Amino acid sequence: MDFFDHQDIARKKTGRLVLLMSLAVISIIALIYVLVLVVAFQMAGSGSTSVGGSGFNGSSTPDIPYLGLLAATTVGVLVVVGGGSLVKTSQLAGGGKVVAESMGGRAINTDTTDPDERRVINVVHEMAIASGAPVPTVYMMDHEDGINAFAAGWSLDDAVIGVTRGCVQQLSRDELQGVIAHEFSHILNGDMRINLRLVGVIFGILVLSVIGSVVMRSIFYSGGSRRNNKEGGGAVIAIFFLGLALYIIGYVGVFFGRLIQAAISRQREFLADASAVQFTRNPDGIAGALKRIGGFASGSKLQNAHAIEHSHMFFGNAVGSFLGGALATHPPLPERIRRIDPSWEGGYPQGQTAPRGASLAQGALGFAGEAAPPPVSQPSPAMGFSPGAVTASAVEQIGELTPAHLQHAQHLIESLPSVLRTAAQTSTGAQAVVFAMLLDRRDPKVRSKQLAYLDSPSLGPVAALTQRLAGAADELEVEQRLPLLDLTLPALARLNPQEIEQWQTHLDALIAADQRLDLFEWALRQVVWRHLVAPERGGRGGKRKLTASREALSVLVSVLARIGAANAREAEKAFEAAGEQVGTLGLELLPAESVSMGRLTGAVDELSGVEPRGQRSIIAACAAAISADRQVTTRESELMRAVAETLGVPVPPLLPGQRLI
Repeated sequence: MDFFDHQDIARKKTGRLVLLMSLAVISIIALIYVLVLVVAFQMAGSGSTSVGGSGFNGSSTPDIPYLGLLAATTVGVLVVVGGGSLVKTSQLAGGGKVVAESMGGRAINTDTTDPDERRVINVVHEMAIASGAPVPTVYMMDHEDGINAFAAGWSLDDAVIGVTRGCVQQLSRDELQGVIAHEFSHILNGDMRINLRLVGVIFGILVLSVIGSVVMRSIFYSGGSRRNNKEGGGAVIAIFFLGLALYIIGYVGVFFGRLIQAAISRQREFLADASAVQFTRNPDGIAGALKRIGGFASGSKLQNAHAIEHSHMFFGNAVGSFLGGALATHPPLPERIRRIDPSWEGGYPQGQTAPRGASLAQGALGFAGEAAPPPVSQPSPAMGFSPGAVTASAVEQIGELTPAHLQHAQHLIESLPSVLRTAAQTSTGAQAVVFAMLLDRRDPKVRSKQLAYLDSPSLGPVAALTQRLAGAADELEVEQRLPLLDLTLPALARLNPQEIEQWQTHLDALIAADQRLDLFEWALRQVVWRHLVAPERGGRGGKRKLTASREALSVLVSVLARIGAANAREAEKAFEAAGEQVGTLGLELLPAESVSMGRLTGAVDELSGVEPRGQRSIIAACAAAISADRQVTTRESELMRAVAETLGVPVPPLLPGQRLI
């Protein structure tokens, strides 16, 4: 399966989740309706009140409006459960950051000098650049000794990765890489969205228990049962037992919700384990991490009170299992290990801490302070890396990680000027790095205008740092620019909304200095806008059919067809190649003068709401347009990745000699 198939499956699982939870809610409505009838009979029988204004009709059977009570019960349960779910889901609207902070996580500054934190940051950066996904913020759970990790978020844009202190202290680099690869599988396969929906739905059912508890407490502490023994005492008792029943039914509903949660989670864990092996081609990494959990005193258990709420998101079992493991969100540890390492004999490392590699003071420094991983390929003169023969195209590898991409990402990061790589790790430095990349290299007048603008007092230390970084930024190869931009995103994300807005104003001023918007500037602005300004606008996919966005796709493909074309005939040929990827959609090659960068931005924004199958066609059409002349320039590749990032599609970097499609 490819990235788009996984997205479709994730959506279908969400649909099944809704169906299963709907059945659970219907069962709850039926149970509560029976209880309401019992209370109604009790109240009517006590003579303390009438039901629906009817009271007794002179017979031994109360006149009870059954359909009215059924409607009221149904509406009441739906309001309570649905309202509770909506409230919880709205609390989670901030994405993975909200989950991480509720688990006691602390965002790791990317300029950290702690060797353990530095190591996990570097592994995450490598994985992100290798997969074409945005670099997620990493959170450290300082007070958790268990070996565990999680990925959370609604989309690629707001995803975060959390790790426990025990995870980074107890695992070797290879084992840590296996764990992070497992979590990237959840990010790329669309599992995170289901996980957050599970939290919201189960919380909604739990609200019934909260209401039941409030009813019981109010009756108990008011002393109403004592004061009303003679008048309406039976009704008070009935209400008390209704509260008790709500409390019990709520927890029974949560129990079945946990069963659904566990069933959905366990199968995804097997897939993520297998994906981690596929990504790294190192089964010993993830298998070693699982074995170390088995031999570690704290295992993978967490102490945080919210652990049970988010247990299905974690790498290992975060809480104890009950009922023989029926509610366990993860498969048994031995079963997971044997699927990866069939020769395993059942032993766990006892009381050992894996060697974590050289500290900051040791060895040759590799990725911003960590001892460099051992080389796995022969360097090439161009980028210091040669992946060997690559048979799959870049489009075929969307949403995947391969050892070749990991190696390429490692060498790409190493090839960046150290002054830029270091600056990208702080909020001030990251702003300056982006500004430095925007300084015009061709026109001295435009560059002077930009530098004059940077003298503004409102820019403070960012302006001075930009000028110091300008020379290094000028030396960047074109293929290094977007990866460097990706490395700045976690540091830029630490700015508050007002600071981001002000910084973007300066960004737009530098871009507008030459009164035109070139493709790199457009790509950079799209990435910044998408990940920092409006991450909720796309990246979560949509339900729109591609046929409804035919005009938007025509705009996008028209731009791509003309970029690398030497003449009108070549542009037509590229456009025709793109059209073959979308069948009978009937695209129209638009005149160059009718397509502005603003129109291109609107088109890509609209296309981000297309369903996964349609997005597959969009990416294929873009790749076909670019590849029609059998060569892919760096500028075309850069634009392709910017378009893909706006769509929320993780296109990995194009390896040397690799086909785009």
